[in-house]
Amino acid sequence: MEVQDTEPKCSLCGAIVDDYCPEFVEQMKTNFGNFKDFQVFYNNFKKDPDSVRDQCITCQKSKWLNMKYTNNRQVRPPHTQFRGQTADGLIKKWLAQVVILSLVFGVIGSQISNYFNTSNTDNLKFTMRSLKSKFPSLQQSIINKLGGALLRLEKPGEPIVFMLLHDDTNKKTTDCLVSHASNLAKKYIFTNPQKSLWMNGSEWTSYSDFDHEDLLYKKLTTPLENNVLVLENLQDLPWSLAKMLHHLCDTENPTFAKAMYMLELRVKDDLQQLSEREKILVAERAMNMIWQDAPDEFRVPLIARLTSYVDAVLWESDQPCHRESFISISP
Repeated sequence: MEVQDTEPKCSLCGAIVDDYCPEFVEQMKTNFGNFKDFQVFYNNFKKDPDSVRDQCITCQKSKWLNMKYTNNRQVRPPHTQFRGQTADGLIKKWLAQVVILSLVFGVIGSQISNYFNTSNTDNLKFTMRSLKSKFPSLQQSIINKLGGALLRLEKPGEPIVFMLLHDDTNKKTTDCLVSHASNLAKKYIFTNPQKSLWMNGSEWTSYSDFDHEDLLYKKLTTPLENNVLVLENLQDLPWSLAKMLHHLCDTENPTFAKAMYMLELRVKDDLQQLSEREKILVAERAMNMIWQDAPDEFRVPLIARLTSYVDAVLWESDQPCHRESFISISP
C-alpha cells in the first residue's frame, strides 16, 4: 500500500499512472504524430519516460482525440492598424461596447454555468454512489473513467465510447454493469424517457456483405436519438458492419454528437491485475485479430477511437439482469 502512494497519479482522473511502453507510444505516434502536443510529449518521452507520467494512458489518449479540431485551426492574422482620421474615436467606441457586452454576458454566463455545474456535479455524485452500491466490488478505475465520460457528455461535441473487457466467466456481470450504467446515464445525464438500445454482435455474424451495412445503419439511426447504445459481443461483429461505427463514433462529424456507446468485448486474456496500458493493448490486439483482413487505414483509426475508455470487468454475480428498458436491434 505504501508503494502505491508513491506512484504518480493522473492529474485528471486520479488513477495511478503506469509506465508508457515504447510500443504504445509508437502506435500513438502513428495516430497523432502531426499534433504539436504529441510531438512535445514524444520528445520528452525519449529524454525521460518518467517526465510524461502526469496523465494516465486513457486521459492522455482522450486529450489527443479531442485536439483534432484545435490543432488544425488557422489563426487569423490580427489587424495591425486602423486607417482614417477618426480611428481613435472608432476604437474608443468599439472598446466601450466590448466592455459593456462582456460585463453583461459575463454575469449571465457565470450564473448559468454555476447553476448547471452544481446540478451536474450533484447528479454525477449520486450516479456514482448508485453504481458503487449496486456493484460493491467494482474497481475504482471504472468508477473514475465512467464519471469522466459522463461529465464530458454534458458538453456538446462528440459521443462517448466506453469499452468493457470480459471473459466467459463474467459475462453476466458485464451485462448487468452496462445495463445499470446506461439506465443511470439516461436518468441523470440525458433525461430522455425513451428506452436505450441493445445490440448483440453475435446476431449479425452472418450479415457479412457490405450491403448489410445500410440495413444496420437504418435500424440504428432513428432509435439512436434515444442517446444510448449497448453493443455486446463486439468480437462477433463482421468488419463489413463494424466499419459503420466510424460514422457513429466520429469525433469530427458524428451521426449524433451527444450519445453514449457501451461496448462489450470478450477476450481470452487473464483480466486480473491488468495495468491501464495492458487493458488498452489487450483490446487493440483482440480487435486487430478479429478484423485482420480490414485495410489498415480504416481499421487502425477505428480501433483508436473505440479504445478511448477501456476497462476490465471482474466477476461480481451470476444473476441475470432484466432488459425491459432496452430496445433490441436485431436483423
